This record gives sequence, structure tokens and C-alpha cells, in this order.
Amino acid sequence: AVVSTQSTGYQDAAKRGLLPSAYQRPKSLVSGLRAEPIWSDYTLPELVLTEEERNTIVDNVIYKGLFGEMEGNLGKVGVWGYYSLADQGTFNKKSCEAVPGICDRIEDAKFPHLDKVYVSLLYPESATWSHTAPDNTKLSVILPVAGSTKLRIADTTVVISEDTVVIDPSFEKEFVNEEQDAAVVLVISVAHPGTI
Repeated sequence: AVVSTQSTGYQDAAKRGLLPSAYQRPKSLVSGLRAEPIWSDYTLPELVLTEEERNTIVDNVIYKGLFGEMEGNLGKVGVWGYYSLADQGTFNKKSCEAVPGICDRIEDAKFPHLDKVYVSLLYPESATWSHTAPDNTKLSVILPVAGSTKLRIADTTVVISEDTVVIDPSFEKEFVNEEQDAAVVLVISVAHPGTI
């Protein structure tokens, strides 16, 4: 859903309690779930990618051109790529072969109620349109792999370059890479704790 945050309708709906936030506008909204764009207190399983593992992702997915365009025509300018490793909690064996050991490491970390896992790539001088996830039942764990990208989610902007960031993707967000190198992240989608 590409919608301007300037819309007074969403602001009015949030003031009346119809939406948790003017920025949280998925197509389907489960009421009663904690509504926060960035989850700084989310307890993460232990998963730190080594430099060798990060290089494996970049070399085998990015440099070999295995990624495709991100779904939904959300790229505003430049290239926003995507390489799926798992969907609905099931790893794709063939995709995982391209990044030896990475899928095993993610599985071993025991993320609760794993959904999608994918590598996301944003070329230099690229940006996405503002967008939201279709519902608020998942969180996205974003692990930096290479480069640096800016994420604007709701009214907050964070730089994703070294530390893992956990977001509720049902909040309006957009990514921008103003750097000279591609920004690569590993995204692990898990169930919102309120749905478990």
C-alpha cells in the first residue's frame, strides 16, 4: 500500500483509536497486538554472521546475479533485489545451496515461528516507495550483510550497517541507499509474539 503519511484521514483514524498509528496501515489489522515500528527490546536468538558468511552471501547471490526484482513494483529508483531462502518456515534446498551453511545457521538459531527468509539488495543510489506489509502478524529481523542503507519507518530513520534491527513491517517504511556500494541485508520474518 503506497500511501502518503500526510493523509489527514489516517491521522484522524489514529486519533479516534481506529488505527494504532497513522503509520500502521496494513490491509488486514489484528487488533490487540503490540504496535511499535522498531522493537529494540525483542529477544533475538544468537545469530551473528561471520565475515566469511557475509562474503558468501555477497559473492554467491549478488555477484552471480541470482537475485530477482522485489515483488510489488516498490522500487522507486535504481535496483531493489530479492533472493528467497525460505517461505512459510520451509527452506528451499536449491536456494540454500547457493549460500552454503547460511540456512543451517538460521535454522540452528531457532527463531520462533519462522516465516520468510530472504536476502535483500539495494543498489547504490536506489530507493523504494513507501510501503507496508499486508498484515501486522509478523516482525522482520534485519541483519546487515554488506554496505549501509537508511530505513525510514513511521517517523523514525535508522541506518542499517552493523547492528541487527527488528521492525514491525506493517508500519509505513522506505529504504534508501545513498552510498557508493550496494546495501545487502538478510531478512528473517517471524511471528509477532502476540500471535503465539
